[in-house]
Amino acid sequence: MKKLYDKLILVLALLALLGGAALYFLKSDVTSQQAAAGDAEPAGNPYQPIPIPEPSAKTASWPEPEHQSSGPNWLYDVFTPPKIYIDRQGNFTAEPPKVIDQDEPFGVYLAKMERMPYRIQMQGYSGDRDKPGEAVLFFFDEERQLRFFIREGQTNDESEVEVLDFTIEREIDDDNNVDVTAVATILDKRSGEEVKLNDEERLFSSEVTLLFRSEEDSEVEVELMIDPQEPTTAFQTSAGEFVLKEINLEDQTVTVEKKATEDMESRTLTLSPTIYQKPEDTQPNVEAEEDSSNDAEFDFAF
Repeated sequence: MKKLYDKLILVLALLALLGGAALYFLKSDVTSQQAAAGDAEPAGNPYQPIPIPEPSAKTASWPEPEHQSSGPNWLYDVFTPPKIYIDRQGNFTAEPPKVIDQDEPFGVYLAKMERMPYRIQMQGYSGDRDKPGEAVLFFFDEERQLRFFIREGQTNDESEVEVLDFTIEREIDDDNNVDVTAVATILDKRSGEEVKLNDEERLFSSEVTLLFRSEEDSEVEVELMIDPQEPTTAFQTSAGEFVLKEINLEDQTVTVEKKATEDMESRTLTLSPTIYQKPEDTQPNVEAEEDSSNDAEFDFAF
């Protein structure tokens, strides 16, 4: 039985060898035919290989960008997206808006806001209310800082005033309370104007005195006398040009506009009277520190 298996294995091996030899010879014949076909050339027109050109690198030269006819700021490169803005007037511009630093000094501050009292003030009277013509009137001269007494129809030459009329007005409110007010009409001989005074309210000048100073420039001092009804007034300092826009007597504030320049937009602030104090010298006292250190060393050594 074993010999039978050996014979079968031998037969299979011979068949495999014969098959491999046959396959080898067939492949060799096909290869020789292909080689012969590749070496063949057409008759009368020999094959010429086409040369392949070598690539050459070229450097592009881009011209420098030129500004537009609108101005030198209208300058754009080929691959640069344009940046166009709209100004306050609605026109296109190439200049970007400048952000105002709120910490940047405004240039001026309101050092004083004062409404001067009228030079003559009425303080009261003495006499019978039913006979105002016989009453003695009390006035105060703001310029001379003196009180003087006068009757209706009399003149005070030192204060340059004449009393033209004096009346006592009575007003009854809804609760039947009587309010009595003494009213005097005087002639200001200095100005030639008739002025009404009473003993309840002080009369102030129609003009307001404003004093502007600067924290950056100690030499800046602008004093203005302005009618609150017509406050618009321009003034200029080393910090720029300013315009007084509004005066609020009730809040004791003024509104000031700082005009725009080439580098800065206009700016408006509401100012109130401010007392500016220069920063104190913070230099250390070397001598005092040395004395204290010496004392400490002495105490420690002792």
